[in-house]
Amino acid sequence: MSESSRVTVKIYGQEYTIAGSSSGEQIVLVANHVDTMMQELASGLPALPTSSLAVLTAVNIANDYFDEKERTEELESTISDLKKDANHYIQMWEDAKASFKQYKEDAQNSIEQLQELQRIYNMKNVELNKANEALEDMKSRCDSLNEELAKVREELARSEESKSAESAGAKELMEKYKELENSFFDIQMENLQLKNDLDELKKDI
Repeated sequence: MSESSRVTVKIYGQEYTIAGSSSGEQIVLVANHVDTMMQELASGLPALPTSSLAVLTAVNIANDYFDEKERTEELESTISDLKKDANHYIQMWEDAKASFKQYKEDAQNSIEQLQELQRIYNMKNVELNKANEALEDMKSRCDSLNEELAKVREELARSEESKSAESAGAKELMEKYKELENSFFDIQMENLQLKNDLDELKKDI
């Protein structure tokens, strides 16, 4: 239980000893306020009895109290609304931070995926270049075989035209021709396979 204070004060020329749980300074402050209000009312209503003046002063003080109470309730309501708004904005901020963190993680994943795709593209590009080189080499071999076949055809033609050509020489030329034809066929098949592989690589890129 709080300690009681006893203070002697003067209100409207009359001394009173007031005891209360408030501090002595607080009691004096309240008494001075009441005295000031009674003095102000008395200056406007000099014929008013002291008892009536005291009641009127009490009514005015009570009115001021309820006005302040109403303002306090309004302030408390405003503070409550502000707290709700503050909590809402804090939550929005937390959500924004979480979204930004997720965005950074997604961006990092996208960068890693892009780097992996670039690595695959570079690898496929190397394979494509090698396939192009192999195709060019195959074309060169085909051209060389075509030249050899043309020469063999000419030799065969000359051999058939010549009555005195030995049959053994003609047979040897025929075998060489067949061998070249077989080699040319194999190269053509290899060339076809290489083109198919090249088309697949181009699709991947």
